Amino acid sequence: MRVVVVGAGMSGARLAEELRRAEPDPETMSVTVLGAEPEAPYNRIMLSHVVAGGMGDPGSTRLKPTGWWDRNHIEMRTSASVQGIDRVAREVELADGERVPYDHLVLATGSEATIPPIDGVRGTDGALAAGVFPLRDASDCRGLTAHLEEHPGRVALVGGGFIGLEVACALARSGRDVVVVHPRAWPMDSHLDSGGGRVLIRALDELGVRVVTGARAARWDGTALGLDDGTGIECRTVVLSAGTSPRTRLAEAAGLEVGRGIVVDDTLRTCDPAISAIGDCAEHRGCVTGLVGPAWDQAGVVSARITGADPGSRYLGGVAVTRLKAFGVDVVSLGELTEDVHDPGVEVTMVCEPSRGRYARVDVVDARVTGAVLVGHPEPVGFLTQLYEHALPVPDDVLSVVLGRAGAATADTPSTMPAAAVVCRCNGVSKADLVHAWSEGDRDAAAMATRTRAGTGCGGCTAAVDGICGWLRDCA
Repeated sequence: MRVVVVGAGMSGARLAEELRRAEPDPETMSVTVLGAEPEAPYNRIMLSHVVAGGMGDPGSTRLKPTGWWDRNHIEMRTSASVQGIDRVAREVELADGERVPYDHLVLATGSEATIPPIDGVRGTDGALAAGVFPLRDASDCRGLTAHLEEHPGRVALVGGGFIGLEVACALARSGRDVVVVHPRAWPMDSHLDSGGGRVLIRALDELGVRVVTGARAARWDGTALGLDDGTGIECRTVVLSAGTSPRTRLAEAAGLEVGRGIVVDDTLRTCDPAISAIGDCAEHRGCVTGLVGPAWDQAGVVSARITGADPGSRYLGGVAVTRLKAFGVDVVSLGELTEDVHDPGVEVTMVCEPSRGRYARVDVVDARVTGAVLVGHPEPVGFLTQLYEHALPVPDDVLSVVLGRAGAATADTPSTMPAAAVVCRCNGVSKADLVHAWSEGDRDAAAMATRTRAGTGCGGCTAAVDGICGWLRDCA
């Protein structure tokens, strides 16, 4: 069996690792990963930390140490751009003309930054103008970092979504003057209600991130970003974070079904049974997630099916949990909120403390959490997430949960945290998994990360893993 993965991003790399874990014999199954970038797989989520100056070069975020891929008999090929797929011959063609055969092909081509229609944002050659950067890959990161060293002044960020705010907070923490331009009434509008959005704006302002809402970037001349309301932002650097688009050109040229992304079924196969798709490029049940957690769940399903570890494995969709935990701003969004807080079919509980940058809202239907938003209010996160993910009944006094009382007050305490509680959401690592790793001799967060992968995603669980290590150390 020859498995070829196109894309060496986080989902493609995870799939290769899962495949080799399930089938260690390279003679039985060969695994080849073709990455267009010159870098070995790295953690894209951490690029904002690199720009902020806390992690050196993008290479410091690589997913595996030097030699790991070779030791595990995975052919990891960098600078290997795939130009076409021959579905009849079951081969992929590289830019240099080389053809790589496959028995099963997995497309993990990811997504690319959406470039908004701003006058002057592109040069005459079609490339982005000087001073304009997305932040999707290591090349973008290096270019932006070098530019900021030469132009240390104000940075304008176009787009106030999850990634945009993460970058904005990172830049503000490094001492930059940051202005975020967002066309809606509040940032992260697809995840937050108006109350949470207004509190978030206030919290960002206290961190040194100014948010301009209800306006679009219209013009760029190299020294100022003009807005469609007639105002302008003087700056020498513009970071584009106006969303992403799945990379589907390769699949479309090969005749595969493409909608918003590459259309797949519950087995994650495309209309060609010899080709699967996972991650940001895949459209499952009409949804393109753009999140690392679901992508890694998809990698597990595809691996189980290809290797025969679980031929009946299916992907039924990920849990809608989004968390922004970036340099002083903690935002969590679960599920979906009702538009009408007075809907008699929904029990809505809210706590709002704007002066303290805290906001919480929980929607409950038939004693189950259907949606929640928490801004600067981390106490009930663990407990609420468990209730939501497992559709568990909510205590009668919902306010006690929101305030961090009842079960919520101790849910994140290592000694009382349930064994099944998920600590690392990116990798699906539970408290029980960490306790087992400890019993196997992994006595610190780094060792646990090697065994369980905890902390190798967004990094938001690092403190929790350290806390569990400390608790286990005290109990020993």
